[in-house]
Amino acid sequence: MTRKLPPLSTEEACRALAGFVRRYVAWDEDDAGLRAALALFRPGAVARHALLSRQGEVCARFVFVTRGCLRFCYAPQGVDVSVWFSPAGGIGSDTQSFISQRPANFSVEAIEPTEYLWVSKATFETLCRQQPRWAELYRRLCEETIVFMIDRLVAFQAQTAEQRYAALLNDPTLLRRIPQKYLASYLGITPTSLSRLRRLVRTGREVAK
Repeated sequence: MTRKLPPLSTEEACRALAGFVRRYVAWDEDDAGLRAALALFRPGAVARHALLSRQGEVCARFVFVTRGCLRFCYAPQGVDVSVWFSPAGGIGSDTQSFISQRPANFSVEAIEPTEYLWVSKATFETLCRQQPRWAELYRRLCEETIVFMIDRLVAFQAQTAEQRYAALLNDPTLLRRIPQKYLASYLGITPTSLSRLRRLVRTGREVAK
């Protein structure tokens, strides 16, 4: 049985968020502006298999994942499809809905007990107006999301399932955490095909040795 971890303290969670911000913009961790921005975030938590947000709702919060893992999903014709995953250190908001304030295309579900920090859309926009470096962070996050979605589109159009799976091997820790049925739908194949693909990759590695 997995030992239940105590919740992260607010200080630990804000330290993780500060580290995330500083990956994108040059900002001293002791800067008063950064500290003031972090103080506006509130903690939240969602249980395993529970929804953080639903498809069709307007995303009104900017969410930063501090522990656990979320998946973005939808169900066309009743078939569950995983679009991407956001572990600790990632964003848990539907970016398209957050930007456009239109109903979200995806639901966001916790595949593990998940903790996060959040601010409202209005507070986030105020930060962008008042803090140029926060606006720069937002711009870079939007750019990263665009590149990710284009890469994902190209992967489905031009790559085989084996190539898409090989790309995931670059993050083995995340790979071990994602249930096979979610991973298979993310790759656009059946769980049976994923099992066969894993055996082929494992066999290939053993032969290479």
